[in-house]
Amino acid sequence: MIYFERYSWLLATNLRLKEIGEILNSSKSEEEIESKLEVFGKKYLERYKVFKEYKSLVSKGEVKESIIPIIGALPCVGKTTIAREIATAFGIGNVLGGDAIRASYRELIDPEKHPEFFCSIYGAWQYVGDKTETKENIILGFYKQSEIMNRLMERIVADRGIRDGESMVIEYLHFLSSQYNKKVLNHPSVIPIVLKLESEEIHRERIKLRDVLTHLKGNAKRLLDVLDKYRMMQEVQCEDAKKHGVPVVPTDNFSQALDKIFDIITERIKLLNKIKETEHEHIEIIKKIKEERKRNPEERK
Repeated sequence: MIYFERYSWLLATNLRLKEIGEILNSSKSEEEIESKLEVFGKKYLERYKVFKEYKSLVSKGEVKESIIPIIGALPCVGKTTIAREIATAFGIGNVLGGDAIRASYRELIDPEKHPEFFCSIYGAWQYVGDKTETKENIILGFYKQSEIMNRLMERIVADRGIRDGESMVIEYLHFLSSQYNKKVLNHPSVIPIVLKLESEEIHRERIKLRDVLTHLKGNAKRLLDVLDKYRMMQEVQCEDAKKHGVPVVPTDNFSQALDKIFDIITERIKLLNKIKETEHEHIEIIKKIKEERKRNPEERK
């Protein structure tokens, strides 16, 4: 029962488990815990106090807004690992991966209308423009497949996250802030972050590790062969993020990246603690969802 104990809030500091254990084993009161956190650094104490306040306000019904980090990045940049770290640290039960959602949606979408959705992102160029393998078509194919994924993910964020108030971590490679409704993207609960690997050499090494750590039946060679295309798309994704004020975090040094991301999330939770609850009736997709829900007898009342 890790998440139901208040001591689990210490995970939101991003201290190592060994350090958290040392603090707990040597502390007899909340004051001692906070004092020892400050010894490690003021930022750790602040993260703990901010998240503790959020959990307290939520338990009293005073804060109604959820925490929804969206982690966008190309393969092997670190999005899945970071999403797990965030979910564990902040006690978020829902972690949604774009690969699984894309695979499921292929069962429902018409391949004749959207052939670009039925291939890997680096091959979508075959179905756009003049269908030649140029840089322009590779980027256009990325945008075309991403349009479908971003509509799906935005719907989940707006319905389950903003409207219902469920905290969730979303990680997927197609995230483009330009393809989101501004009112959804700028909602206080929504915390978009784009990751970037600056070193191509580190990117290659992480692709090789993929088959051992996460995709046990994968094919690292397939990804290595198209790494130039992935890195082209990474630049587009990062530029898109910067244009819309979305932070871009390099992950070459994983510990530094994670620390930066915890700072970003903590700052947003501070805001949630102040605003308590926001109106979302003006968001078009939520209006649409509310109309759909009227099909349920209990929601017609």
